[in-house]
Amino acid sequence: MGGLTETSQVMSQPDLWGTGLKTLAMLCIVVAVLILVLFLIKRFSYLKHGSGHGQFIKILSFHHVTPKERIALIDVVGEKIVIGITPENITFLTKIEKSEALERIESPEATGAAGGLFAKLLTSSLRGKGRPIAR
Repeated sequence: MGGLTETSQVMSQPDLWGTGLKTLAMLCIVVAVLILVLFLIKRFSYLKHGSGHGQFIKILSFHHVTPKERIALIDVVGEKIVIGITPENITFLTKIEKSEALERIESPEATGAAGGLFAKLLTSSLRGKGRPIAR
């Protein structure tokens, strides 16, 4: 009868490894479903706001002044505008109207060195307005 008691004790103890693996598998399934739902939300919200066709505002280049402040060159319906961006506000700085500057911005080689080109255009534009450049 001693053997019967040992068998009943083994049967009544839970299988810890099996339970642990089932719990881990369920956790992986829940995380995978969560990632899939977040991916679908991001994808459909991007499609809802437009995929880039027919956008009226395009960001051409950024120049970081400090970690939280930057100057951006944007294209608004074909007009090139320079704006200052801080965490508190966005400020209009200037509009680029010079034909040679516009040609340099729109040239294919300008896309590779946009940071250097943008900095040169910004300083030349500000000097052209008669404003001193703070260094």
